[in-house]
Amino acid sequence: MNIRDEFWDQPIRKAQELLNTTDNKSRAECRSYILDANYRLLFRIQIYKSLWEQLILYPDIFFRRQLYAKSFALSQQMIKEGLGVSTGSAHNLLNATQEPPLSVIHSYAAMCNVPWQTIVEENPDQKYFSIPTEYWFNGASVEKRIDELNEERNQVHSIRGYWISNPILLFEGENNPITARWVRSYPEIEYLEFHLNYETSLYPQKRTTIKKMFPFATHLVTTYTPLQPMHKRSFWILGPKPKKQTAFAELLKVIEKREFTSVLPL
Repeated sequence: MNIRDEFWDQPIRKAQELLNTTDNKSRAECRSYILDANYRLLFRIQIYKSLWEQLILYPDIFFRRQLYAKSFALSQQMIKEGLGVSTGSAHNLLNATQEPPLSVIHSYAAMCNVPWQTIVEENPDQKYFSIPTEYWFNGASVEKRIDELNEERNQVHSIRGYWISNPILLFEGENNPITARWVRSYPEIEYLEFHLNYETSLYPQKRTTIKKMFPFATHLVTTYTPLQPMHKRSFWILGPKPKKQTAFAELLKVIEKREFTSVLPL
């Protein structure tokens, strides 16, 4: 992945063209390009918060659902297992069913960390995005304590959502439950993501505590949360998959280029 390659920013240009073109042929070509792109190319679009948010609000629910799956390297098998549905239902979620069951809508939204309205509404009202109700829907996420999450890791084969009852153990000031996800769907990278209401302080003692609690981790990432205001921060405890250090390092370079993002080694 050479950022000096003349084609490196092609995904970014294609996303901009899709959003701005009035030509139907160009729109269709850009739509196909983006949905055929792999997650590594989609990470490049995510460098720009506003561009990525416009893309995931593109007024086509099936485009969005497929884009979410592509951006997290979610196969239909992963979606089937993660949602507890049949192969046909997983396929139809991405391609055919306008209004899936509420349990599927909220569980898929929690998997992809997006407001549930974007799964079913062509033009969702963004004023309802601030409260992550998708995580609180029965069965869409699991209640856990922070100190239980490392044990969860090997039970997660793609993505699982949580609500955390004791965030104050790591995050001073977070006195109420917060949401989180294990993201293990990528071949070379995995992370535990917490959704915070502020930029957390990463003083040496806290970094040491995180390393002890989550030995797999090599980096800490604080970044924007899509479709949320800037004070809503996503905090990733990040590390490589086994024997994938080179591919991990390449993807990390893209993550380091993200707007409103800091990356610290552990």
